[in-house]
Amino acid sequence: MAHVRSLFFEGPLSEVENKALTAYKLGRPSDVIWNITNRCNLLCDHCYMAADGHALPDQISDEETIELITQRGELGEPLVFLSGGEPMMRRNFWEILETAHSYGMHVTVSTNATLIDREAAKRLKANGVDWIATSLYGPPHFHDAMVGVPGTHAKVIEAIKILREEGVGVALKSAVSKDTLPFIPHIIAKAKELDAQLVYLCDLITSGRSEGEEDARVTAQQWKELADFILEDLLDPESKTEYDVGALPSVIPYLAERLKERGVDVSNGLARLEVVSACPVGKGHMNINSEGGIMPCQFAQDWTIGSIRELTLTEAVQELYKLDQQEAKGICAPEACEYSRICRGCRTKAWQATGDAMYEDDTCLLMRLKKGEGAEAAGDGGHYERMPTSAAAPCVAPGACG
Repeated sequence: MAHVRSLFFEGPLSEVENKALTAYKLGRPSDVIWNITNRCNLLCDHCYMAADGHALPDQISDEETIELITQRGELGEPLVFLSGGEPMMRRNFWEILETAHSYGMHVTVSTNATLIDREAAKRLKANGVDWIATSLYGPPHFHDAMVGVPGTHAKVIEAIKILREEGVGVALKSAVSKDTLPFIPHIIAKAKELDAQLVYLCDLITSGRSEGEEDARVTAQQWKELADFILEDLLDPESKTEYDVGALPSVIPYLAERLKERGVDVSNGLARLEVVSACPVGKGHMNINSEGGIMPCQFAQDWTIGSIRELTLTEAVQELYKLDQQEAKGICAPEACEYSRICRGCRTKAWQATGDAMYEDDTCLLMRLKKGEGAEAAGDGGHYERMPTSAAAPCVAPGACG
């Protein structure tokens, strides 16, 4: 997880990134992604936690949620991500949000946006929500099929328009898989059209409903073409779009190498990553699931180091820091890769594949490109034509319009 424009240029999240870095250096949680509920009103094909309409039996109580957010406020935690499931389905969602706001936290709400109307948008803004992060997987027919509920795409687009009118920042998210890849240009163009200032693209995590679907990941060549597309947009003086890449931290050193070739000084960004790294596991980054489990990464809901019922947040962050004191192995080891401490590899993929969080990340983009993976498929579903910043979202695949 790294905000590329803010890392290598002056981007819209530079201030927030600096606060997170300061918290990390002070030994505090730098940011917390909190799945306040596992309940959801959608049934996304690739959901890493297989969320549905039912709450888990040991979900933390309303009282525990307020106690937890109060602890975090008193610790001076700068960033909190309220996620789910669908967080707005939690009965005391607004109380949690209001408590966070009372401590001056920067809050992002990760939501499918189907529950956001004008009144909710105003209330989110009043409670200091900086960003709403919502998923878009492509044009209407494709998006609705992916999430399992007809009409969802229209609700998402309407919610984004309302949020921007009310002054709330919007990030568009999408998993990157063989299914979604042809629609990534559509999503980026749609973000520009709707003034959604951040695009989050996450390599497919094969857990939950996508468990065992490793073959659905795109090739290294396709990721390279996508990264090159992002690079051109970063270098476009007319573009202000921020990009965040999840679950494939090796994209960051790849982009750094390409930027250096284009004459961009990336030394400050790389120096920063030597402290925090592109994979945030063990770097003050904390995740809490709906049952109070404390996780190194939100994508691995069953990888926990304790519970909020057993550990204070200070104790928990110290346990998480222990992961950073270990060196990665194999192709991710310091002796094998100059970017070992800058990238770290995806620790969740290593853990899910082997049970060893320090094992090598065999999805490393740099290594896969060296091996020539996917070169024979160059351009298949991954050829991107740049759209003018003011352009409407294009029809990029058969049936994409509508």
